[in-house]
Amino acid sequence: MRALLGILICLCAQSALAETRYVSDNIYIFMHGGPGTQYRILGSVKAGEALEVKGGQAGFTQVVDERGREGWIKSDELQSEPSLKVRVPQLEQELQTLKDRLQNLNGDNEQRFAEKDGKIAEQDTMLTNLKGQLDNQSEELASVKAQNDALSSSIDNREHDMQMDWFIRGGAMVGGGILLGILLPLLPRRRKQSERWMN
Repeated sequence: MRALLGILICLCAQSALAETRYVSDNIYIFMHGGPGTQYRILGSVKAGEALEVKGGQAGFTQVVDERGREGWIKSDELQSEPSLKVRVPQLEQELQTLKDRLQNLNGDNEQRFAEKDGKIAEQDTMLTNLKGQLDNQSEELASVKAQNDALSSSIDNREHDMQMDWFIRGGAMVGGGILLGILLPLLPRRRKQSERWMN
């Protein structure tokens, strides 16, 4: 039991001492005086440094560094693209630029959406007002139509009354004419005075 307890304590102590470490980006390669590792080392070149290529021979490339030193480096340690050490800061800068642009676009979009929301609200208000005016005009139109119908009915009634009045007057005149036609022949005729003296 004590042995088991001791092992557990040791394991806990080791896990407490364990830390995470990363390999440094400060890597360098050697520059030789000729096309091979047997030639004297002239110095080192840091990872990501730009080199001017002069030529190549036996798996080595003749280069000139940024300080003007000329030497030979293994060809397989060179690449045509900049190293991650150089590209990562550029990519981080580009990423930050894109984030800033995105932030600006978001701000612009929010402003545009706010403006559009304002315009939509304004148009909704105008539409509501127009609907209210339309409802009022519809009510006025219904009232005018009712008045028009009442006037049309009144005109129709007057025309009917006038026709009846003319019919009654015409009937009275015809009746009076018939009555006169019957009564006039029955009335004694008066003689003219000239006829009386002569007789």
